[in-house]
Order: sequence, then C-alpha cells, then structure tokens
Amino acid sequence: MIRLGRLEMTGGFLLLLAWLNYLDRDFLLPMALAACGAHELGHLAAIRLFGGTVRRMRFTAVGAELELDRALGYWQEGASALAGPGVNLLLAAACCGSERWVAFTGLNLALALFNLLPVGRLDGGRALSCTLALLAGQDWSDRLCIWLDRGCKAAILGLGLFTAGLGGNITLLAVAFWLLAGEKNISGPKYK
Repeated sequence: MIRLGRLEMTGGFLLLLAWLNYLDRDFLLPMALAACGAHELGHLAAIRLFGGTVRRMRFTAVGAELELDRALGYWQEGASALAGPGVNLLLAAACCGSERWVAFTGLNLALALFNLLPVGRLDGGRALSCTLALLAGQDWSDRLCIWLDRGCKAAILGLGLFTAGLGGNITLLAVAFWLLAGEKNISGPKYK
C-alpha cells in the first residue's frame, strides 16, 4: 500500500492499473482515469460544500472509498453521493457533440449510469437509502434497500448469464459477481 498524506493506493489498485495500462492500445485508460477523477472530485466538492472533511481517500481495485471525519446528514450524504455521477453526466453532455470525444463521452456516461444503480454502496444505493431514510426512517429504508439491492443484483446476474449463454461478452456476468461479492454491507450507515 502506498500512502501520500490522506491518499492511499492499495496493491490491488496498482496491479489493476498496471494490467490495464499493459492492455490499453487505444488510449482508453487515461480517459477512464480522467472520468473517474472527475467523478471523485464531484464527491469531494459536495462534501466540502456541506461542511464535511475527508479523513482518508483510498483507491482499491474495485473503486475509491472516502472516509469522512464525521457523518453528514441524510440529504447532504445523498447529494454528495449524486455529485459524482452528476459530474460524469455533465461531462458526457458537454462532450457528446464531438466525434473526437466519443470514447470520453461513453466512459463518463457508463460510469455515471453504473454508479446510479440502486445497489448497496454504489452512489445510487447510497442516495436512495438516504432519501428513504428521510421519508420513512432508517429501519424502513434498510429493509427496502436490501430487497432492491438483491433484486437489482439478481437482474444483472440473470442478464449476464443470458448474454454469456448466447456466446456474448461476459463483462456483465463479471460485474454481477463483483456486486454479489460486496453484499456484506448493504444496509446504509446510520446518519444523523
């Protein structure tokens, strides 16, 4: 693990980065890193706007994790969760008119839409959990989010099995397994 102040990069992240760099023949990795960096900057800007402080930012093979000094309120947490995909959607919209930026537009759009899925700790799942907690309380939110989380994962797994069975790409199946592996903490944290 490499630590640079509040920033940590795990060995898995560095290995994945090296492997993707080795495979990249179309200059997609720098564009993907720019899209991911913009996504995380969106989260950071919203957290700062709402008075939060990031204690640690950790890059792993499966994404970035932000650890705050203190929990935000429900609506601040929900808005901070949506800020990352929001930045990606804005970048996709800004670049969509140019043929030169097609790949960057697509990467931003894919990153935003994936993160908006109502699954566990993805941004969409966090925002939904916060919204439901505001409307009906944390207990009801946790129960409903567990069912939505599992239903969404089952749908992705089914679609992944279907496309793989047809001899298609197995990427969706790999994503389903990755999402299922992270099922240990699907209820939202307790906010104030």
